Amino acid sequence: MSTSLHIGSNSLRTLQNDSNQKLTSRSIDTAYTIMEDTKENRFFLRKLTTPFLCCEDSLIIPGERACQIARFSNLPLYPLFSKGELVLNDPVHRQLLSTLIQSILPKSKKTGEYCSFMTPGTDATSSLNKLVSQLITLQGYTPLATSISLAAGLSAFPAISRLSGYAVYLGHSHSEIGLIHQSRMVIQHSAPYGSEWMDEQLANSLKLFTTNSEGQQVPDTEKAKLKRRNPGINISPFLTNHSVIASWYESLLDSLLDHFVLQMEAMQHYLTTLEKLPIVYLGELSHIEGFGEFLVHNLSNRQVRFDSQQVTHVQDEQLSIARGALVVSAMEQDLVRPAA
Repeated sequence: MSTSLHIGSNSLRTLQNDSNQKLTSRSIDTAYTIMEDTKENRFFLRKLTTPFLCCEDSLIIPGERACQIARFSNLPLYPLFSKGELVLNDPVHRQLLSTLIQSILPKSKKTGEYCSFMTPGTDATSSLNKLVSQLITLQGYTPLATSISLAAGLSAFPAISRLSGYAVYLGHSHSEIGLIHQSRMVIQHSAPYGSEWMDEQLANSLKLFTTNSEGQQVPDTEKAKLKRRNPGINISPFLTNHSVIASWYESLLDSLLDHFVLQMEAMQHYLTTLEKLPIVYLGELSHIEGFGEFLVHNLSNRQVRFDSQQVTHVQDEQLSIARGALVVSAMEQDLVRPAA
């Protein structure tokens, strides 16, 4: 069996492929809400068959039910991750992450099974990755950290490319780009900027503010998100008028591509032996009119060689990421099998 676990900023997803090639997918939201630990609240949650955790005189309701309970009881809804990070010294967050992983990652049925995983951050050696590795091990798997760009590439590259090309991901809490050759990552770069960062920048630049529960004035990121998602917005570089949103996209790509291109220059001799490669792109920020042209324009300006006839937007990104991570897990399984 091969298994993948994608820990995103808003949800956790697993995909498993058993010996009969049957795929099983599971997912759960990462948001949660908190209720006071009283007999009445316990009775209320049990009557609704809503699972909860007990922690420091509080009842923690995670996952999909949290949104319903928060709306019904007029309670705030909290994100488990903020800017791609988990508050690791918070016992509630650690317990929540452990519970969520256990709920969608069943115990391994035999030893030696690999589980490839991805987290929202940009550092493969982060404390969050170490914690996730430990939690996966407790479920009986051998953890294998991978990246969204590698997983997306392995899933979405055209067959003729022989699992080679560029994968660009612009997500919620971070963005990344990778050059993959025959299923192996050659060059990769990540930046801690995604839609979360962009909506905050937009709110500040457009002077969109709101008052939080503590009476402080903060950027109204929800209004900014609505502005960014306006169907009339187009960031194509060939338009005469450029929006403020296009300028923030430019800043994000600068932070992502500049360092990536420097790495490419250091490997120029090797790269000249490669054919022009395809590009796949995905992520929350890629769903805007004109982004494909915008990306191609920025890569071309940096003299990146690629096949302009094979630039693909990955629409079903969650499934593609999960499938690609499953490939990573299966390949690692195949490498160790002869030695077993």
